[in-house]
Amino acid sequence: MRRPSLASGRLLLWVFSLAVVVFLLAPIFVVIGVSFNKSALFDFPPSEWSLRWYQALIASREWREAFWLSLWLAIGVTTASLLLGIPAAYALARSRFWGRAVVSFFLVSPVIVPVIVLALGFYFLFAPLGLIGRPMGLLLAHTVLALPIVIIIVEAAFLRADASVELAARACGASFLRMFWHVSLPSVRPALISAAAFAFLTSFDEVVLALFLGGPQAVTLPKKIWEAVKFEVDPSLTAVSSLLVALTIVALLVAEFGRRRLARAFAKGS
Repeated sequence: MRRPSLASGRLLLWVFSLAVVVFLLAPIFVVIGVSFNKSALFDFPPSEWSLRWYQALIASREWREAFWLSLWLAIGVTTASLLLGIPAAYALARSRFWGRAVVSFFLVSPVIVPVIVLALGFYFLFAPLGLIGRPMGLLLAHTVLALPIVIIIVEAAFLRADASVELAARACGASFLRMFWHVSLPSVRPALISAAAFAFLTSFDEVVLALFLGGPQAVTLPKKIWEAVKFEVDPSLTAVSSLLVALTIVALLVAEFGRRRLARAFAKGS
């Protein structure tokens, strides 16, 4: 019996990979197609194309408020995560001290702990402080969830960056803050872009913490989507889902842009 050739095996691999990609992306394309349906029925393909549900989405005050709350939360969480995560990542990458592994594990532990457990813990912590149902409570909780992602990405970039350049800057008389601002941060700028994109997505797409901590006064967009799915059948869901997919794709493209720039920078330096 003849063994299958390398070309045949490669062709089968491509066919299988294409089938997997189509299987994963098909639901997304169906939702996007249904969002342009003029009727209130979830017909696919649409019998008549229209922007009706996008217009209804823009006209709805509840959807607009949920979107703006999620947007401002995501921006605040991204800013706070970078301000806290960059120094922590630099300290972990450049320092060698007893208990460093324990500190590192503690900082990234929110990635390991199930979100439902974090939500329960935050609820019992924030309830006596009056932060349930307030955007500040969601901001703090989302920052804890996004911070480990920033630390992991930026620490890996600092570990690959050339530390001798920083020593040379210090030897030339630069203070630590001047060296950090003009030498260390520019060397990992693409990683900062990727970390910011993932931190933004972590906050913007989060729903479990929003369900536990948001209450009726702080309704984020993912929570609004969950409530609409559970309590009503609103065709506007397809429109908002399509917009979320588009926003996620943009954020992932930004993260990929940062990753490619970082890879090219390290390739040139090596």
